[in-house]
Amino acid sequence: MWVEQTKDGQFKFIERYVDPYTEKTRKKSTTLTSNSPQAWKKAQKILDKKIKEALENYNKSDITFGELYKEWYEYYKQHVKRTSYLKVPMMMKHVSKHISDDTIVRNIDETLINKMIEDMYTFGDLSLNYTKQTKTTLSVMLNYAIDRKYIQRNPALAVKIHPKKVEEEKRRLSMNKKYLEKEEIDQILKQLYSNPRRKLHGIIAEFLYLTGLRYGELLALQMKDYEDGKISINGTLDYTSVKMDNAIKTTPKNTYSQREVQLPNRAKELIESVIADNILAGRPTDPDQYIFISTSGTPLALHSFNAILHKVEEELELEKSLSSHIFRHSHVSLLSELGVPLKAIMERVGHSDANTTLSIYNHVTKRAKQQVIDKLNSL
Repeated sequence: MWVEQTKDGQFKFIERYVDPYTEKTRKKSTTLTSNSPQAWKKAQKILDKKIKEALENYNKSDITFGELYKEWYEYYKQHVKRTSYLKVPMMMKHVSKHISDDTIVRNIDETLINKMIEDMYTFGDLSLNYTKQTKTTLSVMLNYAIDRKYIQRNPALAVKIHPKKVEEEKRRLSMNKKYLEKEEIDQILKQLYSNPRRKLHGIIAEFLYLTGLRYGELLALQMKDYEDGKISINGTLDYTSVKMDNAIKTTPKNTYSQREVQLPNRAKELIESVIADNILAGRPTDPDQYIFISTSGTPLALHSFNAILHKVEEELELEKSLSSHIFRHSHVSLLSELGVPLKAIMERVGHSDANTTLSIYNHVTKRAKQQVIDKLNSL
């Protein structure tokens, strides 16, 4: 920094800095009435701030939220599964109620995002999980904006979503409803198998219970994936927004999902009976042919499977809500009761996130320990 005296007797303090794009030297200045040591300190502070703001402005952009969303969404579609990016437009409809398309992205702050969370969840009707997913999607978009030098920071990272008190209690009480007891499984299977038109539904339900597969993983099983008493989980079936005969096999949910699952004897019987039925019906049995297919020759859609489960739920007057995923949770419960280590359970079901598995595991093992104490106390 140096100083030059002006014609009117004041002092102009000047500092150089380098333009990061042109690499040329530029100047910033401030004028004070004194040339004292205190004035030098004051001038240095002023110039440091001016230069900092000038450099920050190189990374600022007037891009709007609507422009960012359009640009990011095209990028996002190239890097995630189809099922993931098709969920985004609906989430953005909720976001756009609070962040309009003409909002300058660099003006989005924690206050605006907090207001969105409050309207969606805290004082709204949307679930905690859906609100979290929406906030995460917004955060991913803002991280993209940082990478593109549109903004300096991501305000979504500082926003926390606190579960409602009533929801925490509800979640605690609902743990028993996340999985089925062995007696309930037997009851459901008996009801399914009692109707010949529900035979495939019964086989699928029992197979899911014995293997812990996700429904999409089961549908994606091809003839070449079953060999020597084990199945290779190497994909999931994507039929979002298309007819089932146009469904495509895509990569698994995550890297942990790709695995081999050894089948118990009963599961072998089930899959071989399905293959035998397919042969009897004259359906193709080439290596790429899907195994669990309906009478129409296409895999059984999830909504069709769950619709039958809901009917069974009503017929048996069950207090638990039936869906394909409850059999996966029930498999975790079964393995926990059998004393299988948590790590082995996670590997078998292809879980990268231990939260759900751990919750069921801890709940079941805690109950088992209490049963031991109860039996000892009864002596």
